[in-house]
Amino acid sequence: MVGRFRDLSVYTEIFKSRDFARILVGAALIPAGYWLVGVDGGGLPVSIPGPLRALFEGTTPLSLLLLFSVALNGLPIIAGAIRGIVEKKVNVDELVSIAIVACLLTGNLLEAALISLIMVLGAFIEEAVSDRARGAIAGLVAVNPQTALVEADGQQILRKIDAVKVGDVVVVKAGEIVPVDGSIIEGGGAIDESVLTGEPIPVFRTQGDDLSAGTLNIDGYLRLEVKKTGKDATIGRIIQLVAEAENSRGRSTRIVDRYAAWFTPVILTIAVMTYLFSGEVGRSIAVLVVGCPCAFLLAGPVSTVAAVGRAAKAGIMVKGGIHLETLARARAFYFDKTGTLTAGKPVVTAIRPAPGATDERVLELAMAVERGSTHPIAAAIAAKGAEIGAAPMAAEDIAVVAGRGVGGTVDGEAVFVSAGETGGSGGHTTVRVTAGGVLAGQIDFFDRIRPEAAQAINGLRDLGAEKIAIVSGDCQAAVEKVAAALQISEYHFRKTPEEKQQILKKELLEGVVFTGDGINDAPCLKSSGVGIAMGSRGAQVALDTADIVLMNDKIALLPFLVRLSRRMTRIIRIDIALSFMINGIAVGLGAMGLLSPIMGAVVHNIGSVMVVMLSFCIVLTRDSENGEEEG
Repeated sequence: MVGRFRDLSVYTEIFKSRDFARILVGAALIPAGYWLVGVDGGGLPVSIPGPLRALFEGTTPLSLLLLFSVALNGLPIIAGAIRGIVEKKVNVDELVSIAIVACLLTGNLLEAALISLIMVLGAFIEEAVSDRARGAIAGLVAVNPQTALVEADGQQILRKIDAVKVGDVVVVKAGEIVPVDGSIIEGGGAIDESVLTGEPIPVFRTQGDDLSAGTLNIDGYLRLEVKKTGKDATIGRIIQLVAEAENSRGRSTRIVDRYAAWFTPVILTIAVMTYLFSGEVGRSIAVLVVGCPCAFLLAGPVSTVAAVGRAAKAGIMVKGGIHLETLARARAFYFDKTGTLTAGKPVVTAIRPAPGATDERVLELAMAVERGSTHPIAAAIAAKGAEIGAAPMAAEDIAVVAGRGVGGTVDGEAVFVSAGETGGSGGHTTVRVTAGGVLAGQIDFFDRIRPEAAQAINGLRDLGAEKIAIVSGDCQAAVEKVAAALQISEYHFRKTPEEKQQILKKELLEGVVFTGDGINDAPCLKSSGVGIAMGSRGAQVALDTADIVLMNDKIALLPFLVRLSRRMTRIIRIDIALSFMINGIAVGLGAMGLLSPIMGAVVHNIGSVMVVMLSFCIVLTRDSENGEEEG
């Protein structure tokens, strides 16, 4: 593969392109020209002056077909070399370009044509394989809607996404893909969110819920108020980040770039020395062809794209291959508690009414003043009330007292629900409900541990994690309860965001992975070696802060992510070693005259294709969370 194809972002439908048609035409000219040279070996009737005479001596006018073939397939390589020199960028096209020109100047038209054909054809084969590794991006683009049905002036008008504005009302019918990020203002239905979360089971969404562009409305009729569109929408951000990963410069890529700058002068020196010692131009040409380090340059970018694309398929958004490289080396994993190891949705575990009161009475009073609140405790109270059939009561003059609780008037009586206080050996949160200044009862809550948290922690231990710890702002009892359940020996409690960050700084930050909910954990997400955010809640904060986002909040995917990162770095190392070995052996064989220029071009491209195929193996990494075993 030649230098001009190093930027993987230019790959499109290569086999339908004009370039591929040009290659085929150039290829067809080679057998025609070769046959015609054999039919008539007479010289040209035209006198050609200077060094160009060698191009035509011993050929017929009809054998100019070989030159046309070189022009079609060789000139783009030479043009790429010239651009690289002008732009002062690392470019190995010059090695192949010199080889092609040397063939022409020595009258080896057939070799020039064949080398040009093999090099550009090999590049196209590599691109085809690379596109398989980039399938996740293509899949995301395919489901990214380009139009939306907008309500305007009492009508429904189909508009391009670029023309849809924040605040517009969009209609999404059953079977249609949601075109924008928005909030449901009418309707409801089953939504397939697998494109973003990897979760195949549809979820029911109704009025007040948020939807993301790219999700599928299975069976409902929805009216959405637009929050974000196009590139600003969730799926647009994911596509952008995955695409940016193609050009991200990880540690391996930087090493490759540093060494690649030496390849051209070293190979040129070897080619010159080969000619001086052997006196055979063919050997020098072979050295130039096989010395092109394309496989070496491919190792990092192709493997990175494959890994980031595979993560996206599992519902994990990675902002660059460098974060996967860091994750592969990490040995310390720190976790926030609430919303990360726990569900972030407390449930009522006990109601303790005062003498003369009942469970229903305590819940009815609490439900009345908590009505309309978005606090997780208010949601837990409402859920428990619905469960036991508590009757809703009306409250007036509802007011929130910061840091103390919420109060109001119910049936002419002042009711107050205190702010949650956490304590006790059980780690429960308790609120006090008073009516007329008298205690009506207490309600206990507990934020349950995520069912998959133990799977994640045990999976990390199996992968050799040297330290697993909890860093939380919650009280000692609550943190201890979670730590004991997950068998985590190190835990920190009642820590502010700044104090959490200081704890992480005691470690070598590059080797530390921090997982949190992306809101109050922002300092830790930013300063740790790799920050991983739970993306379902506060997804915008997570996208802006973390290096990696679990779009489905499935913490059980962490071991898979570590395996994926280690496989990526392992394959990059194998690719680099393989390319060095192939190049070294081929250069030696070429210098000894055991490898012809044409065979050198074949060997060169075989090495590049092997590297790309190995990188494609990353895409096959299995996700055991979804019922698959590691491959």
